[in-house]
Amino acid sequence: MIKNSPLRLNHLPLLLLPLFLMSSCSFFIKLDQSDEVIVFKTENSQKICRKTAPIVLASQSGQSLKQLKQRLLSVSVEKSLKPIEAFVAWSLLQIYIRPNNVSPGSAIQFMDTSSSNLEYVSYVKKNSNDPFLYFNSLRDILTKYQSKKSLSYLARIVDEIIPSQFTIDKNLATFLAKNKDSITANKRSHRFYSKGQQVLRKGEGLNTFKIWPLISQSRYLKNSTNTHLFSKQIGNGKSAHCNFDMGIYKNSIYLIDSRLGLNSHPFSLSYKGQTFMAISSQIPNSKELYPGTYSFKPIEHGGQKAFCKIKTKNSQLTLISSKGRDSGQHLFNLIEYKISSAENRNDLIELLDFPRYLFLLNPERMVYESNRSSPKQIQTFLNTSFPIYHKSNLGNIWLHYKTTSTKKSDQGLILDGRQENSLSCSK
Repeated sequence: MIKNSPLRLNHLPLLLLPLFLMSSCSFFIKLDQSDEVIVFKTENSQKICRKTAPIVLASQSGQSLKQLKQRLLSVSVEKSLKPIEAFVAWSLLQIYIRPNNVSPGSAIQFMDTSSSNLEYVSYVKKNSNDPFLYFNSLRDILTKYQSKKSLSYLARIVDEIIPSQFTIDKNLATFLAKNKDSITANKRSHRFYSKGQQVLRKGEGLNTFKIWPLISQSRYLKNSTNTHLFSKQIGNGKSAHCNFDMGIYKNSIYLIDSRLGLNSHPFSLSYKGQTFMAISSQIPNSKELYPGTYSFKPIEHGGQKAFCKIKTKNSQLTLISSKGRDSGQHLFNLIEYKISSAENRNDLIELLDFPRYLFLLNPERMVYESNRSSPKQIQTFLNTSFPIYHKSNLGNIWLHYKTTSTKKSDQGLILDGRQENSLSCSK
């Protein structure tokens, strides 16, 4: 369950719902700027796989995953890896891709989209005494799936396929620039992230390292987990199962995260008919790296992010929400939009492209993607005298859909086009 400070808003969010179902037009007014600017809407670019592929990789990254996909697929076939083992190898690779949000000590939330018993587990803790929480969580997941491959074995595989360099993307470049002083002052981080007295910039190469030596030295600790999902009937033969209580939003209670979800990193793998989705999280210590790596140690993990599984007679949807001050509010709104009634992939893409909004407090206000709405719709909101602020994009929602149809196009991943997400699925 997501635990933040509960805040209450006595206004009428549910009465506004029909307004968000109106069609969007081609321009918006930037409401949060003193100089109003009218600009043309840019189309959202949802990431989808249009053809089936033997393996599908997804990560919140600006990097191309093509080379990693080819190498991971090749070694998975050669070593006869089970889907869960390929996923754990992919989880280790996230430490290289997003070293500020994924480390040997970061937390992880995990969901098996293929499981009939709504498999979900969270290792997020407010305080953890385990410096290798991420490693030990992956060990537990392997054990739960009765894998005969150890984490050390999979680490050696990762060391075999890892390229000599990764390219710095926008997210990591922003973090490095923001923490330039502490990074250049530290000998370990200076070695990886600096050229002279300058930190690496977007597009530059980052020399990689071997992960097995660190894993071989890590001590196993058993950590507590949270596997609870709140279940709710949302229609005839339809149910939603989420790691947050959907009833709080019906009562206008909001769980606000002051960190905006910027400490979270979603990733996913599909292999041999199984799909696993996960979010890792940590607030990084820019002054300290794990020995022999460019991975930042965590100060703390932050709050849990929202996961939901929606089941109908003919389909199953799995949604994860990794960004924003209230990640559960985004998924609740999609449930209210009747996403369970979507009949095909195009319907789902259209719903993900709808303008999003969040109710926030201190002060009471609504932030809204007005760039996806018409001037008439915006004026309707302004007439309510409720404070409305523009945001160019809200949230980062990933969705896995599967229907009972035998058509292969009726299952797959859809990644939010609002963020820098990478999906590799071409043959």
